[in-house]
Amino acid sequence: MSVLFLPPCPTACSGSVSDVSFNECAPEKHWGEVSKVYITESDFAGFTDVTDLAEWTANLSDTGDDKIRTLIVIGELPEPETTEVPMSGDRVAIGYKTFNLNFVIDETNETNYTFLLMSECGGKYIIWYETSDGILYGGNDGIEVSLRMNQVIPKERTALVTIVGKATWKSLQSPFRCDSPMA
Repeated sequence: MSVLFLPPCPTACSGSVSDVSFNECAPEKHWGEVSKVYITESDFAGFTDVTDLAEWTANLSDTGDDKIRTLIVIGELPEPETTEVPMSGDRVAIGYKTFNLNFVIDETNETNYTFLLMSECGGKYIIWYETSDGILYGGNDGIEVSLRMNQVIPKERTALVTIVGKATWKSLQSPFRCDSPMA
C-alpha cells in the first residue's frame, strides 16, 4: 500500500467543505493522457522537493544504476475501484481505492523488451506519472506499485507491436500533484 499525500481530514462527524474556484470566462482545465511514467526500484529514498528540477536531473537516467527511468507512454488513469460497506446509522464506510494506471509503450526495441522481461520477475516499484499538459503525480516519495507488463502482437501488418502495462496501488486518497519541473 502506498503512503501518499494526506489532506487534513476533519475528526468530527461533519464533513469538510473545502474552498472551490470556478471562472465562467477563463476556466482552468487540464488535458488528458498520461504521457510519461517515471519508474525506479522500491528502495528509492524519495525527493526532498519533487518540484526541484535539479533533484530530478540528478536522479533521471535511462541507463545508470539506482536511477529513475522515463517511460514514454500513452496512458490513462480511470476511476479507481472502491469498496463501500453499509454501516449502522445509515452510514457508509468507504474503503481503500484501487488505482490502475494503464499505459502502452509503442517503442519495442531490444532495450525496452528487456525492460519488459525484467518486470516479469515481480517485485514493487516506485512511480510518478505525468500528464500531457505537465501535471506530475506522486509527491516526494512517489507511489509504490505492483507492475504488470505484456507484449501484444496484433494480427494485422498495419498495427504496431506494443508493450502494455498496468501499475496498481491502493490508497485512501488520490496522489499529490504539482506542476512538473520537467514540463
